[in-house]
Amino acid sequence: MNIPSLSRIGMLVLLLASFLSPYPAAALVEPFNPTSIITDDEYNDTYSMSCRDIQNFLNERPGILKSSVVDGKIASQIICEEANHFGINPRLLLVLLQKEQGLLTDPHPTQYAFDWATGCAPGYDEAKGFSNQLECTARTLRKRFDTVPLGAVVDGVIPVNRASMALYRYNNDQAGNQEFWHIWTHYWPNSAATPVPAEILVEAKLMETTPAVIDTCRSGWLQGTTGLKGYHLLTLNAAGVSDSTNSAIWRPNIPREGAYQVLVYIPNHPAYAWPCNGLQLSVDTSHATYMVHHRDGVTAYVVDQAPLNNVWVNIGSYYFSRGNDDYVQLTDLTGEPSMTRYVNFDSVKFVWVAP
Repeated sequence: MNIPSLSRIGMLVLLLASFLSPYPAAALVEPFNPTSIITDDEYNDTYSMSCRDIQNFLNERPGILKSSVVDGKIASQIICEEANHFGINPRLLLVLLQKEQGLLTDPHPTQYAFDWATGCAPGYDEAKGFSNQLECTARTLRKRFDTVPLGAVVDGVIPVNRASMALYRYNNDQAGNQEFWHIWTHYWPNSAATPVPAEILVEAKLMETTPAVIDTCRSGWLQGTTGLKGYHLLTLNAAGVSDSTNSAIWRPNIPREGAYQVLVYIPNHPAYAWPCNGLQLSVDTSHATYMVHHRDGVTAYVVDQAPLNNVWVNIGSYYFSRGNDDYVQLTDLTGEPSMTRYVNFDSVKFVWVAP
């Protein structure tokens, strides 16, 4: 058959369009199955997106969250921290931000939409506010997955896995969960759980600090800009327990129990002046004591930070249980004369060794 040249061009355009479509994989998405919304592995895939991935994702959306700052933290950091803390996939939180209030696509949401961003515990004052909403949702999703048994009928559906049951317990109707599924498969049409990582990095920004990092003179923290990710914390050392005020915890989500090598990063930094009293310190502690809380107890490991510049230090291998009960802690307590040394706090990584 002779095809006119114009038709050939038209067919070529259609063929190219099929390759250049912004969602070429959408055709691979299976029809909605109300009994199985996402898999358990996807639900618990904490490592599907890094903090930077979340910010890049928000940057590509027209919504307000790309530039939102709440209590000194950008929205992506709050999402990342809550997903990491409760061991859930950050995509769950992103989907609920869109499903409940359209915050991924709305550049000018109402204050109400921002205050009840994920639809968690509506009407309860303690759940009101963007940060509270993310914490409430992440905590609820974790609890629902861990505690709600299978076998129950919800809106005429018997979910076949814990992830789907947890989502039905968060929003107990088919229509709402079909909307969740549409958003999920729109953004991640080929979604699947990422492989278990060989190493887990807990960045300095994800440290649990006591006290919280606020004004330097009140919290005793100084932010440095030369760390592993361009951010680390320093504090003045304490000679004794009665003088000790500052500490930090690095809490990983361990995907599989087993032995992990623990490495701490010691950054290089200039001789910062301490803003509160003009101290000009150039010496770091020689007695930073890392406390490793693992399955078999607590082990102390002392690191001389003074001669180290931008290096990883291996502080041993330990057996960690699955989840986020185990952690590494460092305090300002060094035994050296108080306020004569800096103690550095940067990233910690956990490298899989063996089962």
